[in-house]
Amino acid sequence: MFDTAPAQRRLVVVFLSTLCAVLVFSSSASAQQELFFEEAAEAFWQVPHQCESGAIVQATLLVRSTRDFNAPDRDDPDPTARVQFLASCDGRSFSWIAPTAPAVITSTENLKSVTANGSGTARDNLGGTHQVTFDVAWTGEGPLLVTVNNPGSMRKQRDGSATGRVTFDGKVIVNGAANHPTRPRPFIRVDTER
Repeated sequence: MFDTAPAQRRLVVVFLSTLCAVLVFSSSASAQQELFFEEAAEAFWQVPHQCESGAIVQATLLVRSTRDFNAPDRDDPDPTARVQFLASCDGRSFSWIAPTAPAVITSTENLKSVTANGSGTARDNLGGTHQVTFDVAWTGEGPLLVTVNNPGSMRKQRDGSATGRVTFDGKVIVNGAANHPTRPRPFIRVDTER
């Protein structure tokens, strides 16, 4: 009476076409979301520090900005900076750290520049808390180095220079170029991973 075979074939073809389209869309969306980005800029300063004995020693100050996000996002909703200090006085150390101080971070394409500014609370190794502020600018100056760690994992890095102003309990401890003689040069880096 009625030939239902062509209608059934059309239904199967429509169903399979729809299923393929859904799978392709979901695969490409999932591939985009699996890509993780981490952008960091880092610089060290040599900072004079007065010990309890009155002696002046050269301490080390680190400022490291971090933004990370998963594709398809293009920015970190909560960027942070790590501000860390270490001085050695007569065999004893004095240190403090603000590990995730909230920051406003801006950067340009191809690791040419990064700026980070903000403030946070630091804890010292004696149990005290302190307010720190930072305003640092990095400039990429060297060649862009690309390293493929394994399939889906890549690092891009550019060495350069940094200038900044850092305060500790309202006192300026850094105001100028990153100048630590034995630490790595300032750099800007992006790591991506699937």
